Amino acid sequence: MHPYLFSIICKIAANQTYCFECDEWRLKLREALFEQSTMADLDMGFEAEILFTKDPKQNLCKYQLFKYTDSLIQSLNYVENLSIWRVFGVNCNDEYETHFLKMASLDMVHNFEKPELFPQYKTKIIELVNMLLANKYGYELRSVDEKYIKLDQKQELFYCPDDKSEANWYDLIYMIISPEAKQIIPQHMLEGFKCQELNYQFTINFL
Repeated sequence: MHPYLFSIICKIAANQTYCFECDEWRLKLREALFEQSTMADLDMGFEAEILFTKDPKQNLCKYQLFKYTDSLIQSLNYVENLSIWRVFGVNCNDEYETHFLKMASLDMVHNFEKPELFPQYKTKIIELVNMLLANKYGYELRSVDEKYIKLDQKQELFYCPDDKSEANWYDLIYMIISPEAKQIIPQHMLEGFKCQELNYQFTINFL
């Protein structure tokens, strides 16, 4: 990957970390992204892995950050005015052809797409959805690229009902259910997830 493109993607990703909960490790990741971006700008080489970790949740966080960044980049027009990103330190011509940036961004996503290193949540999420549906409770499941996701119970596959595209289980970031529906879920099924209860909803965050 060209260092210039790597630098742009790292800067955009670093400035998207606010979309995720900023614990100590995510702040380190943000600093590492800026550092690697600077090294690439100075033609000093760069570390594609950016902050190696053996923690499955941290690996998943890294992947989802680049997936979210990619959804922003893929939404750009073929020719885009990127001057608005100068506040992030991205220095592009006002009229910038984005096709190489889009290709590089996809490469970054694939570089971190390593499900074998992620926490294995697929079965757990499917069990949650099936339990809710069996008890006639609704659910709202969202992916990192902000799509509404549903479960095909027969095939045990996640998909986006809007465009019928298949969704990876590791792209799912949270589920919202009613507080009443929470009562049917055993506590052990919620362990490992971060849950937040409000008056009108119960949110299950997969990170």
